[in-house]
Amino acid sequence: MKADALSLDRLGKELRRALVIAVKDIRIYCLKPPVLLFGLVFPFFLFLAFFVGKKGPIEEGIPGLVAISVFFASSNIAPAGMPFERMAKTFSRYLSAPISLTWMVFGKTLAGFFFGVAVSVIPLLVGIIGYGTSISSPASLVLALLAGGMCFSCLGTLVGSMPTEAPGNAMTVLNFVRLPLLFMSGIFVPLAEMPGWARGLAAVSPLTYANDLLRRGVGFSGYYQWWLDLLVLALYSAAFFFLAAWIFNLTRRRS
Repeated sequence: MKADALSLDRLGKELRRALVIAVKDIRIYCLKPPVLLFGLVFPFFLFLAFFVGKKGPIEEGIPGLVAISVFFASSNIAPAGMPFERMAKTFSRYLSAPISLTWMVFGKTLAGFFFGVAVSVIPLLVGIIGYGTSISSPASLVLALLAGGMCFSCLGTLVGSMPTEAPGNAMTVLNFVRLPLLFMSGIFVPLAEMPGWARGLAAVSPLTYANDLLRRGVGFSGYYQWWLDLLVLALYSAAFFFLAAWIFNLTRRRS
């Protein structure tokens, strides 16, 4: 019993320290130009350009706009912040802080998660107020935002684990990964309308599953089962997170 109590106490302390890191990152980095540009402005104009050219009903694209927003916003914080900290020589302080490296990585991931989920509320409210979007399944909507936000934040943390002091380098690599995942997904072309080879490519993108779950939340039909969407997002999250933690540990040992 005593050992269990000590384990729970240590877990609580590690979680509180991770939350402190997350809050600090949000306060410092959410207003950085790369975060604002690629997290807020770019997704909106990308979506607007596509759907205006498509001349389709905007309300059908609201789930896609929400998915793009959480995708870009959640994955921006770590790649924008970690290189700044390395450049300012403050990142090494985490190595001597009373927190394990894995929990430090989790704190960095939480920052992107909270920021991305908060930002995704904006296009959702635009759809509800401006275009009459109805929430037919609140559970699917909430699960999509939470699972998608965590998955995409883990992706950003993985890119942020690159040992670089230049934010531009990290953002370049991030966009090199994000843009193919975006255009491979079923946001711009419904999965049911894709040829078989294109659906195979779409299945590789985690954004496909977040968008599919979001569509269920606002009353459209999904292509996959809801549990499969959640399972794939969870598997991607775990893979991105543990790979990022492994890279951080490897970099620390080499330095």
